[in-house]
Amino acid sequence: MKPHTPLRNIVFDLGGVLADLDPERCKASFRALGMPQVAEWIDPCYPSDLFARMERGDLTAAETCEELRRITGRTEVTDEAIAAAYRSLITGIPRYKLRMVQALREAGFATYMLSNNNPISMPYLAECLFTADGRTMGDYFVRIYLSYEMHELKPSPSIFHKMIDDSGMVPGETLFIDDGAASIATAHDLGFRTYMPAPHEDFRSVFDGFAVRFPAD
Repeated sequence: MKPHTPLRNIVFDLGGVLADLDPERCKASFRALGMPQVAEWIDPCYPSDLFARMERGDLTAAETCEELRRITGRTEVTDEAIAAAYRSLITGIPRYKLRMVQALREAGFATYMLSNNNPISMPYLAECLFTADGRTMGDYFVRIYLSYEMHELKPSPSIFHKMIDDSGMVPGETLFIDDGAASIATAHDLGFRTYMPAPHEDFRSVFDGFAVRFPAD
């Protein structure tokens, strides 16, 4: 990406951009619980209606687990087992990506997160995957926008408008990085600069030409 002036803000998606995902591992986890129907619903970019309702904040984690037991007839499966299976979608966050975000923030960019997420996965992500360098998730971002707290889902323009109104960011001065084509399209239509990385991509080269020094991996 060629440098532009000014670029003031960078908005990161979480899953598929910072955090690596393994849908097949998650599907296998649900099959192991005797919930093969649920395995077929696992799609990070296009979640099933039930998971979308949880990500939009219409259902709590407990209500989602209860609905999964009702649908599958596996009444003996605990909330904890369902949560562990769902979290197995996330394989980790490479440390170099955490250091990339930190370096961008230290270079003067306002870094944000905008994520379709849920109350099952988010505590694990915050407590376990952002702490490799002794920091917390909040240390990396000016503000974190989560779908289940905003009661909106990407790619709806509404979630972008809420983020813009809350943060005061100017879309033309903001780079939006997401792995979902529909979200990228919405952001582009709203005037954001956009980049869609491939799965597991090291996209630090996007910032070539900007005054950012990334630390060694």
